[in-house]
Amino acid sequence: MEAIVQTTEVKLERVFVANYAGHDYSAAEVYGAINWITRGYVSFQSLDRVKFQIAEAIAQSQPGDWLLVSGTPLINLLAGVLWMEKHGTMKLLVYDKKFPTQYREMIVTRKNLIELISVLST
Repeated sequence: MEAIVQTTEVKLERVFVANYAGHDYSAAEVYGAINWITRGYVSFQSLDRVKFQIAEAIAQSQPGDWLLVSGTPLINLLAGVLWMEKHGTMKLLVYDKKFPTQYREMIVTRKNLIELISVLST
């Protein structure tokens, strides 16, 4: 009689880097496989194309994945907005030059944002 072996596929979280700008992102690999949203110089002559490229990459993300802040503010802003719209929670990795071999983690939820706005509006 053959033994039945059941295997469970372990799916690692992934890290979506807003813009690959030539930096060493290897410290982020402990969070999962690296995926580039954009690479190198991004022309802002065609903002619709930039939005589409970012949305196309974010569409491949899962709720447990990480967004690594890197590159120009506009790319990070669009990536963050699209990420929140898709998942409702954003797990961010932020470079800290005081600790260059690791990233700082920040988790943002819609509830956090609503509470923040509420406190600031009173």
